[in-house]
Amino acid sequence: MRSQHRRVNSIGTPSARYAQKMPSNKHNAQTTALTRRAALTLGGMLLLTACGSAATEQKRPEGSASPTGSATGSPDGTAEATASATPSATPTLAPALPEGEQEQLRNALTALFADGTYPQYSLLVTGMDGNLPSIKATIAPADLYAANADTARVPASTFKVLTLFALNHYADLQARLRTRVTRDAAGLYLMAGGDTLLGAGASNPKQIVGHAGLGTLAELTVKALLQGEKPTAALPVYFDGTFFSGPGVNPGWDDADVASGQITPIHPIALESHTVPGKSTASNRVRPDDAAVAAQQAFVDALNTAGKESGMSFTLAERRTAPAEAAEIAAVESATLLEQAQHMMLESDNALAEVLGRCAAIAAGKEGSGEAAQQTVRQALVDAGVNIENLVQADVCGMSLTDRVTARTLVQVVALLNADEHAEQLMSTFPVAGVSGTLSGRFGAANAVHARTFVQAKTGTLYTVSSLCGVATRPDGTRLIFAIILNDLGGADALPAAKERVDAAAAAITNRSTAPSASAPASEAPAAVVSTAAAAGAAS
Repeated sequence: MRSQHRRVNSIGTPSARYAQKMPSNKHNAQTTALTRRAALTLGGMLLLTACGSAATEQKRPEGSASPTGSATGSPDGTAEATASATPSATPTLAPALPEGEQEQLRNALTALFADGTYPQYSLLVTGMDGNLPSIKATIAPADLYAANADTARVPASTFKVLTLFALNHYADLQARLRTRVTRDAAGLYLMAGGDTLLGAGASNPKQIVGHAGLGTLAELTVKALLQGEKPTAALPVYFDGTFFSGPGVNPGWDDADVASGQITPIHPIALESHTVPGKSTASNRVRPDDAAVAAQQAFVDALNTAGKESGMSFTLAERRTAPAEAAEIAAVESATLLEQAQHMMLESDNALAEVLGRCAAIAAGKEGSGEAAQQTVRQALVDAGVNIENLVQADVCGMSLTDRVTARTLVQVVALLNADEHAEQLMSTFPVAGVSGTLSGRFGAANAVHARTFVQAKTGTLYTVSSLCGVATRPDGTRLIFAIILNDLGGADALPAAKERVDAAAAAITNRSTAPSASAPASEAPAAVVSTAAAAGAAS
């Protein structure tokens, strides 16, 4: 399926590219609240409680272009980089595995791909250092197994790992996105603040999707209006979408993918991640013609319901930038950025990835555009010393077949996430094999089933791509970082076998291709895996 320091975008017709230019972004108190240095807008982080049933990632429509060939940067927003940071430290590292286990691992992985079924593959396995540019092993090489590890390939949704990294790099993951209502003499202004997981009804603090509800915002708005002079005529409700800027559709997206709903024009406000509530499912994304207008209309409807008893009425008005003197009268706040990132990663939500990429850009002091999101992701990687040789970006969600990344880049990013002071929280966003998110139905074959719960990894799936990157835990508790990318699969019919091959490789990395022997030391799933599984269970 189809599938950097913080910021957020809109929707057009499914068959056409989004050409409307949004007004330039306004930097206000919300921008400051996004930054990693800002104080929390609301205290405390909620546990993941409502991801819903596991979603399948998007599949590229049959007949679309294949990911063969190379991509180069161009003025249309696709970016390519070849520079990488110079190593800054050379500590001595112990081998991640004894030589005998390394040889066993190499033999198992070599055998899996010896039949030549997947000639366009990349695979890298390292210790927890991830073979970062700032680390040079002097006792044993950091690469435990490498096959085409520095060849750039189409990543599909594993690209979202880079977006997660950039969001954490620039943004305060405990921050929340505010949807506000302001008022002046002309009427009311619905101020988009990047929350695209809004519910149409009452706010539900136990949910991620629908944490903030337009019904609650409407009630707060009517209450505020009743505290002053009650309007005698219908109040127009304008929409201010200047939190994002630039086109809603990235140049790298195929028109067919937009038309099918696999991706959609990105707005700074939307209901339930740019879908139609009650009609959209994980496997069939039903999109409104314009997600921002749909949210605005839902808010007006809620206002008329909330204000009926008091004799107030409201009408839908045009897009308009709110004047500086317009005063805030009501607001609701989203789930935390961390919780939204969990939803993005577990459900492989493309639209949400694009939104969070724009949030990262805003937090980094840039405009909230798709292009700025790509630049922000790249800069976060450069700042951290990640090898970005041959990285090509057409988006930040992995939908485009123009995207290119190496297995080494993915492994280094996962290594940095695991080295972060908030590593457990960050790794809680990764699906768990056989348990949660897009991996809940995976690892069922005989040569992979024993690795269930012991692999935490982000999936990537297009009709011609299968990829996986994350952390594998071996029976003795040793954790290894890996990335696997298969390209040129040939179409949807080849996907099941490709996924099974990828799962088998991950199981081999865990040393759990077969049932553990009675004499083998028992190990528990890592803490981050356990917490993710518990959260997924709570959500179901």
